[in-house]
Amino acid sequence: MILNSEIQSDVSLKAQALHAEYRRLMRETVFDESYNVREVLDDVIERVSLREKLLGTAKQFAEKKREERFNLATRQFESLMVDFLRLYQPILERLRSYREGMQKEITGLRSSLATVNGMLEVSKGIEGLAPRVQQLEADGQELDARINEKMKMANKIDDLFNRVRPFQTGGPGQMGRDSLSDVLSGMPKDLFPDSPEQGNEKTRKAAGRN
Repeated sequence: MILNSEIQSDVSLKAQALHAEYRRLMRETVFDESYNVREVLDDVIERVSLREKLLGTAKQFAEKKREERFNLATRQFESLMVDFLRLYQPILERLRSYREGMQKEITGLRSSLATVNGMLEVSKGIEGLAPRVQQLEADGQELDARINEKMKMANKIDDLFNRVRPFQTGGPGQMGRDSLSDVLSGMPKDLFPDSPEQGNEKTRKAAGRN
């Protein structure tokens, strides 16, 4: 009985210490920068997706028409993607650094989850620890949810870098907007949707005329 009581006390003290440490970490990370990073990440993904769509449409049109001007348009859209990535390089580097830090945090959370699960298994075999078992189960679920949330964001960052990697080894774009307009002048007007930047440019010009 004395041995069993000592085991219960030891497990309970360890569980309480782990729970207190976990709560402290939670408080420290509540007001972190993850929200701002998500906003920036979604913005970059949206801009990359738009350029991918333009490039994909240009490639399809070039395959159908098999004319040099359409091949030239495809190369120009590739060049514009390279220029865009160069402009956004500081942001991409920030996302890369955040991803590396996130991996360390995920590793720490997984270690904590393994510890909680181990203590949970021990506690389940000891009478009188039902409240502690419930607390450990709740902590484990909370840790698991945080891991899944961070993995979801980490996967989004990884996917973004996989998509832009082929363009990050390319050379700088040399053709200006006027040259691109010349290339696209003979194409159907509805082939390429306006980018947000182009839409803003048209709005400013219209406002200037008024």
